[in-house]
Amino acid sequence: MGCPTHETFKIGLMKVGLTIAFIGTDGSGKSTIIDHVVPWLNSININGVHYEHLRPNWLPPLRALKGSSTSDKTETVNNPHEEKASGLLCSIIRLAYYWLDYTLGYWIKTQSIICRSGKFCLFDRYYYDIIIDPRRLRISLPNWVIRAVCCFAPRPQLVLCLGADPEAIYARKPETSLEEVQRQVSELKALCKCEKNAVWIDTGGAIEDSILDAMSAIKSALSERYGNE
Repeated sequence: MGCPTHETFKIGLMKVGLTIAFIGTDGSGKSTIIDHVVPWLNSININGVHYEHLRPNWLPPLRALKGSSTSDKTETVNNPHEEKASGLLCSIIRLAYYWLDYTLGYWIKTQSIICRSGKFCLFDRYYYDIIIDPRRLRISLPNWVIRAVCCFAPRPQLVLCLGADPEAIYARKPETSLEEVQRQVSELKALCKCEKNAVWIDTGGAIEDSILDAMSAIKSALSERYGNE
């Protein structure tokens, strides 16, 4: 499937400084939409796109510190809740480690990329995923603690929350329980209500429509910050 057409919107050589985070449950269509939005982003900005998974990745994956070659991107992807959550001390270490990457990593790495090359910085997942689904990263701490820590991390300029009817998502990818999918979708919708930079993208219909909705949200964010150059 080719990328759906969208009206011309050129950034050119501007150093846009826009960070975009795509978040959504497994089965929400996130990967498919990202795969089609990236070429469009490349077409409107000659400087291109810088891609990261989950975090700035200024710090190496935790497993790499143990000598494993497994990255955060591949950790328990087939069954995100398969591994047992860490204990209290390890959970604190994990959360602190990620927080350090979201803060120092963002300003040292992400902002450097934006300022020097003028690229879009696109995140496939972000710290919102830690808040909504800490079990994915084996963190077992009270939710208020996780939220309190993450609130000090830099926010993306645009957060695209992808979701649909929980039953439809579960039918696509039954990697967790239906109840867990319902909970996560509810959390994502709540996020869109309280975060002014968050936009809900319904992925329950044709994927082409979802892609166009994502493009429109990005275009609106760019127009608001920089105008149509």
